[in-house]
Amino acid sequence: MPLRFASRTHRSRTMAALTCSIVLSLGAMTDTVAQEKVQVASLDADSHGAPVTLDAYLFRAVNANGPTPAVVFLHGCNGMFSRKGAIDARELDWARRFNATGYTVLMVDSFTTRGQASECARGGPVRPWVERARDAYGALRYLQSLPGIRGDRIALMGWSHGGGTTLFSIGPRGPGHLPGMPNATNGTSTTSAPSTPNAPNAPDFAAAVAFYPGWCNAKAQGADWSTTVPLLLLTGADDVWSKAAPCEAFVNDVVAKGAPITFHIYPGAYHDFDAPNMPVRARPEFTNPKTHVVPITGTQPEAREDAIARVTAFLAKTIGE
Repeated sequence: MPLRFASRTHRSRTMAALTCSIVLSLGAMTDTVAQEKVQVASLDADSHGAPVTLDAYLFRAVNANGPTPAVVFLHGCNGMFSRKGAIDARELDWARRFNATGYTVLMVDSFTTRGQASECARGGPVRPWVERARDAYGALRYLQSLPGIRGDRIALMGWSHGGGTTLFSIGPRGPGHLPGMPNATNGTSTTSAPSTPNAPNAPDFAAAVAFYPGWCNAKAQGADWSTTVPLLLLTGADDVWSKAAPCEAFVNDVVAKGAPITFHIYPGAYHDFDAPNMPVRARPEFTNPKTHVVPITGTQPEAREDAIARVTAFLAKTIGE
């Protein structure tokens, strides 16, 4: 699919204005928002039956006067970090916004501890429907064990590979619902999966947000997929990596069956449209070897601005005070 350059001048001006706005709004937070590297026990187990321990990064809410709601972040297929080793700018931008709003953020690194690099081109062993879904619930239980966190007001938010993980996590076969997993809703557990510090009836995620999720289709999720967790799903119409059409058909079907999903497609938006100041470009290094599709990524300023407003309102309604 060819890139659209007809409105390059307009988008450049809009991008510049938006970037300036972001710098002004986040600059005051940069010096006050601190991250803490922590260790989180996944609900996943290693070959010896011991819990898989993950690196995670905790960003506490700014000026909190009491227990705060929280959001678990699930990174995309390229991992949490840039080539320079810094946490991805997209996640940092969202974390600072949430911290200023009064939410604590926990970013879960599903790859580093497992020795896994990018899974963008050929996939890999850290599967969204198994390992990463268990990571999501390990993060939930970790937050619920911390003082100063509202355990009943924790949301899950993922992008692309992490967005697909979000769908698998809150669906009928997610770790919070399957018999045999610790802290499943039926309260059972087995010796084959690691235990967690919370009671079996600990609350589920109170809300979820998925950006351009992979595996957003009936074939991947199953004809019986549904959820009781309120979900906001945002994707781009021009995304050739996580295509909107099968996702829309899937969502329309499950909404008709009663799933609490709010869905929005952004015209002219590609993958990573919510990232701050990312030029639109083809990514041949992530070409799918089977379909030969070359992903296109980059910021769409109008979509990004609208997504910020939608996510902010959605979380205020579902986990806010």
